[in-house]
Amino acid sequence: MDIDLARTFLEIIRSGSFIATAERMHITQTAVTARVRSLELQLGCRLFTRNRAGARLTSDGERFVAYATQLVQTWETAKRDLPLPRGYDKLLSLGAEVSLSNPLMLAWVQRLRQALPEHALRSDVAGDNELLKKLELGALDAVLVHQPAYWPALQVEQVLEEKLIQVEHAGNPEPYIYVDWGPAFRERHDLALPGNMRSALSFSLGPLALQYLVQCGGRGYFRTRVVQRYLDDGTLKRVEQAPEFSYPIYLVYARAAQSPTLARAIELLHEVAGDDYDWSRWNYEF
Repeated sequence: MDIDLARTFLEIIRSGSFIATAERMHITQTAVTARVRSLELQLGCRLFTRNRAGARLTSDGERFVAYATQLVQTWETAKRDLPLPRGYDKLLSLGAEVSLSNPLMLAWVQRLRQALPEHALRSDVAGDNELLKKLELGALDAVLVHQPAYWPALQVEQVLEEKLIQVEHAGNPEPYIYVDWGPAFRERHDLALPGNMRSALSFSLGPLALQYLVQCGGRGYFRTRVVQRYLDDGTLKRVEQAPEFSYPIYLVYARAAQSPTLARAIELLHEVAGDDYDWSRWNYEF
């Protein structure tokens, strides 16, 4: 399929009409209409209902949005990766969640550069859902996540066992800070601590929440490796008898993509995971 058809489809959704899309894409309205007709013929369904107010998605059109987005993203990734830089004939594309990019992902890339100097490396940091979609499309070779998808074509390996423990500021333990560690954590947290289901202060990014707690006080759940330095120096202390939650780190890759290179990369990852690193490296002080 012509990638411009998918681009035009997505632009109509953004602009709300064929006329506005023509203006934004610097083509005629006739060209926009022709692209939509071509796309609908290839898919065998109608994507838009047009009226005076503009263009409205049909139910099939709503379902096609995710596919069109993936098509465009995959094409952009291919353009970015091809051709490879001069002197390199192989590419290894890896992904990690934000909270796993430093130090684990960083150390892994450093080790790979030493062990596989003939490979170009691309690292992608994003949310777990986005990473898994790119993995499924073949845009990534392997990803590091906390919440893997157990799809038939994917291989899931646990890399590290982590825990989420409740810690508090040694001098100022209030307020309770809710950190969103994902759906599984939310479910277990709310069952174990119903009184903390709703907090006046919440964060979707653990490293940012930790820096707030260290600087301003409070208490909340954080990864053991990340808070260890602050526990050791007395800035934070563990909340006694608070429930703990398992939060492992997983490597996910496509079974069909297994190769000697990927096997070597996975071996190096397990070596890196066994090393001693400062997991509290992310620092949001400016």
